[in-house]
Amino acid sequence: MNDMKLFLLALVMVCSNTVIGQSLSKMPDSVRKAVDEYNGVGQVVKVEKPATVMTDDAIKEKLVKLALKNNSEITAADANIRISEIARKRANSSMLSSINLGANANEFVINNSPQANFFPKYNLGVSIPLDLFAKNKAEKQTATQMININTAQKDIIEKTIRTKVLILYETYKEKKQIVELQKMAMEDDIAAYEKAQQDYADNIITLEDVSKIYKASVNEKSILATKQKEYNISVIELEEAIGMPLSKALN
Repeated sequence: MNDMKLFLLALVMVCSNTVIGQSLSKMPDSVRKAVDEYNGVGQVVKVEKPATVMTDDAIKEKLVKLALKNNSEITAADANIRISEIARKRANSSMLSSINLGANANEFVINNSPQANFFPKYNLGVSIPLDLFAKNKAEKQTATQMININTAQKDIIEKTIRTKVLILYETYKEKKQIVELQKMAMEDDIAAYEKAQQDYADNIITLEDVSKIYKASVNEKSILATKQKEYNISVIELEEAIGMPLSKALN
């Protein structure tokens, strides 16, 4: 009887696993992912997501956007465009302020004269400058041209900034690669110097040979210091252009 129970229990488990497998194949990706992260004992297993690696083109676009966002010349250009737009709106409404309306009571009405019955009791007048329409048209055209000029200037600034950032980024990559290559060369020279010391101890080479190898390693260290400085300067210049630390921008 016990064997029969064990057999039935095993059969149920196999069937259950088959059904679950078929169900998982039909599940949406989001649900299947949640099931996959469940370890079967009432706990959710945290799955580490792979780090997202930005492409070189994506990095360039991000740096350019940061530079445009944090550049004071772009801010000033936007302000000039808004000022020109305000001037155009003011020109559209200036026509009404140039029209003067006048009204006064007739003198016969004031004097309570019988002649008031033969004349209008009030005098109404409208004063319109002769050059009103021409002046208003000129103001609107001037404001529109200022908007066009300021927009064109902003486009020039944006193109200049984009070119500058891309050049600085390429310089940064070059300096970084040079430093890495120089470190490799220096490590080879250090290894050669350590081997030379051992060879000298074993009487394989002379002290003069050791001295030459040592001087070569010192020269490589000097070159590395210079290349490291150039790399640091390229980082500083790029950070100045984008308005924030490069490490934060590339994070």
